[in-house]
Amino acid sequence: TTSEALQKLIDHVRHCHEFSFDTEGDRSSKQLALIQIQTIPRQLPCFVILFELLHLPLHDTLIFVKIRQLFHLIFQSNNKLYSWGPLRVELSPAVNYELFEWPIKSQIFDIQRDFSKWYTWALSHCEVCSPSLIQHNVIHEVRLNTNINSCSKCTCHEASPYGPGEKWGLQDALIYTCQLFIDKSMTVSSWAKSLDPLHSTLSTTVRAKMLHYAIYDCFTTTYLARPASTSPSSTSSLSSSHHDNNDIINTNINPQFFKNVIDNDLEFISEDSDDDIAINQCRTMPVNNALYEQISDDEIDFNHLVKPNEFGCAPVNNDALNNNEFVVNNHYMVDDVNEKEEKTTTKTKTPRKHQHRSLQARHRRNHQRNTILKKYRYHYSIKRKWYPRFTMFMVRQILRLYRVNYKHVRNDGDELLIGLKDRLSRDRAHHQLPWSIFNRHSYFYYRDVFRR
Repeated sequence: TTSEALQKLIDHVRHCHEFSFDTEGDRSSKQLALIQIQTIPRQLPCFVILFELLHLPLHDTLIFVKIRQLFHLIFQSNNKLYSWGPLRVELSPAVNYELFEWPIKSQIFDIQRDFSKWYTWALSHCEVCSPSLIQHNVIHEVRLNTNINSCSKCTCHEASPYGPGEKWGLQDALIYTCQLFIDKSMTVSSWAKSLDPLHSTLSTTVRAKMLHYAIYDCFTTTYLARPASTSPSSTSSLSSSHHDNNDIINTNINPQFFKNVIDNDLEFISEDSDDDIAINQCRTMPVNNALYEQISDDEIDFNHLVKPNEFGCAPVNNDALNNNEFVVNNHYMVDDVNEKEEKTTTKTKTPRKHQHRSLQARHRRNHQRNTILKKYRYHYSIKRKWYPRFTMFMVRQILRLYRVNYKHVRNDGDELLIGLKDRLSRDRAHHQLPWSIFNRHSYFYYRDVFRR
């Protein structure tokens, strides 16, 4: 990201007072690797900003200073932050990166904590089940000073699959309220690897799916934030918190705007249902492309990641259900994994050639192939003087800090040999890595940095 792009984001964030947050942890190291922040402006466009914590620039660079300025504007005391889960717990590991001040001064609203109460309240105020049900409940709320009338329940929508006070999953919340499905298969991924196409070692398909998931997971939290935070039950709960206030009901989130964003990518579980989800704040609305029409060409750098219908879910075939089907709101839905298995069983299984080889023959072929590949590991390489106490772990961490797209690293006497992917990566690394980056002074400096 360039400093000009960050300056555009800073100017945009100055006019926003509501944000949605999400975080992702790396599959192998289990440490926080990605922070997603969606801006919720009064007018379009909105942005989803991805911060890769393991690929941040050095602290003395202009880009890092602008990133800190961006976090400072987002975490102002008059801003509202929405998250699906305890945001302070999720962001606490990022304190060591010195991106923002701790503790966070903004008002934080945990949508997951209050969603169960809102869903129970919404079932007792269903507009489809009975038009007089709402008026009946309002009278009882005034007389009995309660938000939920146990005698009046919705009969046209599914009851909560969770127990009282039990926390909902984000995927189930979207299914039960909107009959929409979001794929969570990319939750456990290698988020420590760079998502930048110029430096990523991930395949194009995997990287696109991870970006798609990171963006729409944040969209879903924003979409559910307004109804879950404006019901009488959740409002009373939020007002009792030290960091929340009573004017949450006046939030500026536009449900039509975020419905358009999500519907462009997610499809309804059943298209032939006669029962529309009429829970007041999550009513199904017509789809349009207003979001993508109002984004100008000079802002394409921030919005090109949101590609509608690129990875949308396919419609469910109710005529070909197997034993692994499950029901959501009286509609059948087939698990993706079992659907793939069903397709593979219908195909004629032809044994591959390598299955006819013996184990020793396969080992010989793999050894020959690896020997050939090793010859090209350092076809594009650079050398740097290095202090022998540097471990390979520290070397790789420093290369990631400098965003060097390396393939292999090994010591070559008193020098460090770094293999790069291509000529462009070699030229970029040659200019980015100082000659003294691995000397004795740098060793003690980075040793203290990595111990924090």
